[in-house]
Amino acid sequence: MQEYDDFVWTSRHDLAQRAHRGTPWEFYLNTMVQIETAEGGGVVRPFDESAGELHPPFGPLHVVTAIQPDPEPGSVSHARMRVLDRYLHTAGIRSMPAVGSSFAGDHSEAGDHSEDSRAVFGLTDDQARDLGVRFGQVAVFAWAGPHWSLLACAGDRQSDRGWRWEPSCFQ
Repeated sequence: MQEYDDFVWTSRHDLAQRAHRGTPWEFYLNTMVQIETAEGGGVVRPFDESAGELHPPFGPLHVVTAIQPDPEPGSVSHARMRVLDRYLHTAGIRSMPAVGSSFAGDHSEAGDHSEDSRAVFGLTDDQARDLGVRFGQVAVFAWAGPHWSLLACAGDRQSDRGWRWEPSCFQ
């Protein structure tokens, strides 16, 4: 079983530089997140109008991942996610699986990029940013009240948008 120190994680300095570039920030702004539980789920979609829905169905949360900004083999990404899951469990941070994916078709040449993530509960924005830095993330999502926010992990850049919840068909 691989441990945190078995990996090289993107540095805080590199994360801060990437957060101030157009790419990958624009890609993150065009990301929807699917969350499924035994009780049901759906997709949260950000949109530019400021007036959106007011109450996220799972309550306030953040979306984080351990997949690095630069491409890696899938087996490495899966191993990083297992390290994140162990960290969250050990720290007593409640989480559930989530998948971020492009809704504009522009995350990859094929337009089909998706990324395993975790919806995490009970963190402040600063704690979520710190978690993101620890796991090499340029940014994390925050979902609270009327805002779907993109938060730079190693800086203060932030984009706030409205959001729309689309329940899964099986609910």
